[in-house]
Amino acid sequence: MAKVGLLYNKLWIPVVSGLVVASLMLVAIWEANDPGLMLRWLAILGIISLLRLWLAYRFHYANPAPRHKAWLYTFALCALVAGAVWGAAGVLFFTPNHPEQLAAVAFAMAGVTGGGTSTLSSNRWIAMGFVIQALVPLSVLFWIEGTLVSRTFGAMVVIYLGLMMTTSAQLNRIIHDNFTLRIGILTREAQLLESERRYRSIFDHSPFGVLHFDKTGTITECNDELVKILGIEADLLIDYPMLAASADPRVAEAVRDALRDGTGYFEGVLDLKENLPGTPLRAIFNSVKDIDNQAIGGVAIIEDSTERMRHEAIIHRQANYDALTDLPNRRLFMTRLMALCDDAASHERTGVLLFLDMDRFKLINDTFGHAAGDALLVQVAERLSSHLKDDDMAARLSGDEFVMLVLINQPLTEAAEARAHQRMTELKAALTGQYSLNDQWVEVTPSMGYTCFNAVECDHAEVLRQADLAMYQAKAAGRARLRRYQSEMERVAGEGGHPTS
Repeated sequence: MAKVGLLYNKLWIPVVSGLVVASLMLVAIWEANDPGLMLRWLAILGIISLLRLWLAYRFHYANPAPRHKAWLYTFALCALVAGAVWGAAGVLFFTPNHPEQLAAVAFAMAGVTGGGTSTLSSNRWIAMGFVIQALVPLSVLFWIEGTLVSRTFGAMVVIYLGLMMTTSAQLNRIIHDNFTLRIGILTREAQLLESERRYRSIFDHSPFGVLHFDKTGTITECNDELVKILGIEADLLIDYPMLAASADPRVAEAVRDALRDGTGYFEGVLDLKENLPGTPLRAIFNSVKDIDNQAIGGVAIIEDSTERMRHEAIIHRQANYDALTDLPNRRLFMTRLMALCDDAASHERTGVLLFLDMDRFKLINDTFGHAAGDALLVQVAERLSSHLKDDDMAARLSGDEFVMLVLINQPLTEAAEARAHQRMTELKAALTGQYSLNDQWVEVTPSMGYTCFNAVECDHAEVLRQADLAMYQAKAAGRARLRRYQSEMERVAGEGGHPTS
């Protein structure tokens, strides 16, 4: 369709030029030919020319795409008729007795066919048809004349005809290549435009924050979601230098990683500017590179991790803390105890592990109900927590069994053991006494056992077993007792076993 448009585009220039050349040719050969014949020929050429101009006008204001073949065939017919009219001029105005006038005819036809070759070559067959119809009759007449001069002119016309056909083929190939290149460019432009529109749609409607930055780390653009996540105006983000000394150094490091290595990562509370509230974020920075594979900036995808962190905190708490007492559970406590035993920095500390349960807890449950039992456990957890120091840890293992880890910042000596005994005695006094159960005060006592150990050389399972054994020895001694683990307890435990609560 584009080639058809090229045929009709500015058709008036070759058509009007052809009429001017025809008129000048007739002036040159006026004395050697019949004026009436020449005027009739010019009238026919004029009618054909007006028809071609009218078709060009219609083509310009119509929608030719649905019928582009019809427009092509109509153009071809008119062009071939025009070529035939010019070919007829070669026959009608062939005057070998007037060589000057004949030269004018040949010169005019050479000019017209040369112009036709250049303007019609978007369709090679139309150009060849026009040129052949215009020049072949004149060449034949030169050869029929039979003189050396006429045959020489005939040969020159044939050579010129071949040159025009070759030129037309080359022009057609150039035009075809240009159209192919243009179509390729337009296709790529359309693809780029579609890609840009797709990206803009993602940029504008993404559920994540998106920002662009240049090679200096300066923010050049951000979407509305990022503004919403940060809760600040876009003007405060645009032109913000993320690599400046005053910027968040963790963000600056992520940007440098992206510009240097292609990608960077940031997670944490982002502090953009003074007096702006920090926002928990997770951001991935990716570089954008030019054709030479040099970073010219980048894009960051930013997620508000507030909800995710909240959910992770809930999951972590559910996995590591007792739902009733809010104390660490067995899993978290054992993790802490194992880490302590593996920590080489603990060699100057004494560990004290307490194991306790509440006496007659089953009886309290049966007498006052499970709600009262739960209330007792909560109050025990509160009293344990109130006696914790910086590195201490209390946990509920199961039922009414609690443990407490105490760290004393001195090696395992008699002095450290004395401090441990004092702490345990104070804790027993705090846990013994009145508890509010079902709006009444009930006397409850604990049975407690503990063991002292070198914090760097401990076996966490063995330490827990020793404290457990000491607690059961306290219960066997009549309950409401405090016992420190001694090695001879192993023999007693082997003979009598563990008492029940």
